Amino acid sequence: MPSALLARLRGPALLSLLDQGAVSGFGFLAGIAAARLIDMEAFGRFALVLIVAGFAQGLHNALVTAPLMTLAGTVRSPARYVAAVSAGALVLAVGLALAVAGALALYFSLRDEPVPVDLVTAAGALTLAQNLQLTARRVLFAYEGGAQALAMDLARAAAFPLAVAGMWAAGIPLNAARLVELLALTAFLTTLPILAGRAVEPGRRRLAATTVRHWQMARWLLPVVLVTFGQEQLVWILAGGTLGDEALGGLRAAQYLVGIVLLMLSATENVVPTGAGRAYDTGGEPALRAYLLGVTRRLGPPVGLLLTLVAVPADLWLRLVFGEPYVPFAACLRWLALGVVFIFLRDMVAQIFRARRRTDVIFRAFAVSFAVSLALLQPLLTRYGAAGAAAVVTAAHGASLLALLAALGRARIPSAGAPTESPERC
Repeated sequence: MPSALLARLRGPALLSLLDQGAVSGFGFLAGIAAARLIDMEAFGRFALVLIVAGFAQGLHNALVTAPLMTLAGTVRSPARYVAAVSAGALVLAVGLALAVAGALALYFSLRDEPVPVDLVTAAGALTLAQNLQLTARRVLFAYEGGAQALAMDLARAAAFPLAVAGMWAAGIPLNAARLVELLALTAFLTTLPILAGRAVEPGRRRLAATTVRHWQMARWLLPVVLVTFGQEQLVWILAGGTLGDEALGGLRAAQYLVGIVLLMLSATENVVPTGAGRAYDTGGEPALRAYLLGVTRRLGPPVGLLLTLVAVPADLWLRLVFGEPYVPFAACLRWLALGVVFIFLRDMVAQIFRARRRTDVIFRAFAVSFAVSLALLQPLLTRYGAAGAAAVVTAAHGASLLALLAALGRARIPSAGAPTESPERC
């Protein structure tokens, strides 16, 4: 038994969990550092940048890295495929960086506030750097480079606190813009060596073929990002605009604490989509369901235990980690913990449709949750404030889970007329 366990711990699943621990742990500690080093209003602005940059990363994931993780195990020429993916990712990341900077500038203008050029510029740089790093990480995990991905993410996690400490020791005042700048800089420094080492000319035909294959999946994943933005990030932004930047900071703090559990779910993105795709291609529907059921059984108990430990003493954790001003957001933390339960179950069901190349079903499920979010937002936000905003997000996650389960019950196997991905290999 010990030898069997040791053999399992040497596999890519452990590297994926360790890497996601490094990535999410870094984000968790960086958020705590920001909350402690700057005031609550500035932390709200810091959170706003991360929300908008995170939305851009969701678009990048839908177009580049999510299709990559499903298709990586099926291509005939991995080297040429990776070159094409990397080239497309660079072009997209630059465009998204400019869009984030412009959106934030417009946001502050609409609030009749001076546009903080340093913060807006830093947000664009962070978007570019983190999207490139996401691409590098997924490529490495897709082709047995998990150890290198872990080294890259550990290097960034170590570099950021050293940079913050250096600025503090030099007497340079810290604010939201400088913290975002340091996040961008550390991402660039740790990612560029990886991408430079794999930089080759993909060729126009290869780039075009890869774009077509990715789009066949992304055409439904991309709208999913848009509707999920409406059911979660948009709720936070509107809560901040209605209740103030302090409320946005408090909601973000609660989200950081449930992020301890979400790191386990994020880690599955490095392994489960590829494993599910291979299971479906080799064993069909029975193999796919057996694979995902095994993943659910292994992850379910630790996810439930961790959520209980975080949610029950919510006020204690907020006080210890962020400080006394954040304690009033304990109810938000409990609502968001329930939402993580829905997210976990929903993601496992969604993997079935991703493996079937039926991402349109996922989009329709999230469209339902978006409608639920829009219907509940105004009454719950008005009556219950920040806790109402958290309840809206949780209800939306539950609605998307129910919609996917309903779709699964209606279609035990992919229908003959359903949109599918071409069997042609790259």
